[in-house]
Amino acid sequence: MKLARGLSHTLLFVFLSVCTACNGGSYDNTRQENGFGTPTNTGENTTNQEQSYENDSAELVIYGNPGDSEEVWNDRIGDALKKAFPNYKFTYIQKSKKNTLDSMIVTGEQLDLIYDSVSGAVNSMMSTGLKFDMSDLAKKHKVDLSRFDPATIGVVKQFGGLYGLPIHNGGLVLYFNKDIFDKFGVGYPQDGMTWDEAIELGKKMTRFVDGVQYLGLVNSISHVLSLNSYSLPYVDSTTGKTAINNDNYRKLVETLGIAPSQTAGYKEALAKKKRTFNANDFRDDLNIAMFVMNFGLQDSITKFNWDMVSLPVFKDRPGIGTQPYPNILFMSNISKHKDQAMEVLKYLTSDEYQMILSKKGYVPVVNNDQIKKAFMKDSAFANKNMVNAMFKNQFASPIRRTEFDGLVSGPLLQNITKVILGETDLNTALRTVEETANNAIAQKK
Repeated sequence: MKLARGLSHTLLFVFLSVCTACNGGSYDNTRQENGFGTPTNTGENTTNQEQSYENDSAELVIYGNPGDSEEVWNDRIGDALKKAFPNYKFTYIQKSKKNTLDSMIVTGEQLDLIYDSVSGAVNSMMSTGLKFDMSDLAKKHKVDLSRFDPATIGVVKQFGGLYGLPIHNGGLVLYFNKDIFDKFGVGYPQDGMTWDEAIELGKKMTRFVDGVQYLGLVNSISHVLSLNSYSLPYVDSTTGKTAINNDNYRKLVETLGIAPSQTAGYKEALAKKKRTFNANDFRDDLNIAMFVMNFGLQDSITKFNWDMVSLPVFKDRPGIGTQPYPNILFMSNISKHKDQAMEVLKYLTSDEYQMILSKKGYVPVVNNDQIKKAFMKDSAFANKNMVNAMFKNQFASPIRRTEFDGLVSGPLLQNITKVILGETDLNTALRTVEETANNAIAQKK
């Protein structure tokens, strides 16, 4: 009996030792109950253990470059951080005319983390000299980048280093007005449609009825080009010149910009607007059957019954949808609390918090099927086709974004409008944009 009891104790010791080694150290039970298990610093020899900074006292200043109010920030992220890190003091600074990144740099104010979209970061984080490559710090904190969706973490890496981590995602979906489809007795759009099928459905839905010109398929052209499935950029990052006057880009514009408009009544409706259609037209005019746009309109659609499906795909790119469009939390190189800032990034990208975000309706950035299936579960739109619309397709590889993209996208949108209205042809339009944008890029350089 003594031998058996001794053997049991030995096996128990080995089991606990293996568990501890697998977990990288002992865990704080309170934080683990809150859904964020992180090794704690017990004060013992930590040579072979990961040091934790979560219980330190630290003040972190977070700058919101999109200009979200503190109330919006707290609802999305801020309140959760205060709960998860009671020893940290968080100060959120909303971008304004008074509070810009440049002004904060000039006055030498504390700045630890910068929250921004991928396109916004080109002209904020990347151009101000605040970027800090966290690659070594991520290894120190044992951040597993393989947990992230590959294309989404690729959005961060395309800047040239690991300057931050994506927190929640975005991308293109197809919204549709169910009331219009019901009115005409036409079946709703389906997940997995090709662009050819979506365009044909759009032609069927474009009609003039009871004094109203209905439009079948409308794309937010700037968004579908920016997040296109072929991953074609506006600017060649190697040459620094436009990359839109070629056969591949011409095909892209023909399919996404021109083809949906080639039905009687569409051109006339566009001529009245004197611009391409946008989200406000879809929400308010009640005459657009299908609208392709970045995810996020759901809170503002209140005038009709709607749903969404996945972005249509190209025949030669089956299963490949939108490029990801994440919001990223970047680390500043002037931060004096980089280890504590990394603890924040680890928490916000943990499976536990990604699950919370997903249920609330923020597109998760980690490659976890359970978290994806929980998308929108705790929102007012749990009955919508959100999961399939967002996750049926694989994300396309992200393009390399540059500070010159806007010098191309603006003239391109203007000239596509002229093509639709019959004021010029596509070849001439692309040559004009190339010349205009390259001159503007040269002047900016």
